[in-house]
Amino acid sequence: MKVDIVARHFDISEKTNSYVTNEVAKLEKFSDRITSCKVILEKITDLEYGAELLVSVPGDQLSASEKSDDLTKSTDFVVKKMIRQIKKYKSKFRT
Repeated sequence: MKVDIVARHFDISEKTNSYVTNEVAKLEKFSDRITSCKVILEKITDLEYGAELLVSVPGDQLSASEKSDDLTKSTDFVVKKMIRQIKKYKSKFRT
């Protein structure tokens, strides 16, 4: 799975980049059909961060976003949202 990470309005540290990459890699446990993934991290204000996750699967693009006071919290929440969406996407093909 190809992962692109974009940081808006701040410079991303190597530690944060590694953390986000590891969190997004968890998505592969739930579907082997993911072709690419784009993570957009944004500093909205000094006390608010946003994370948006765009996942491409055959025939569809899934997206989730979350805002929080901490970048790691935003990342965790957006990955959890995406896991739910992937499970829902997979259930379409079982029926």
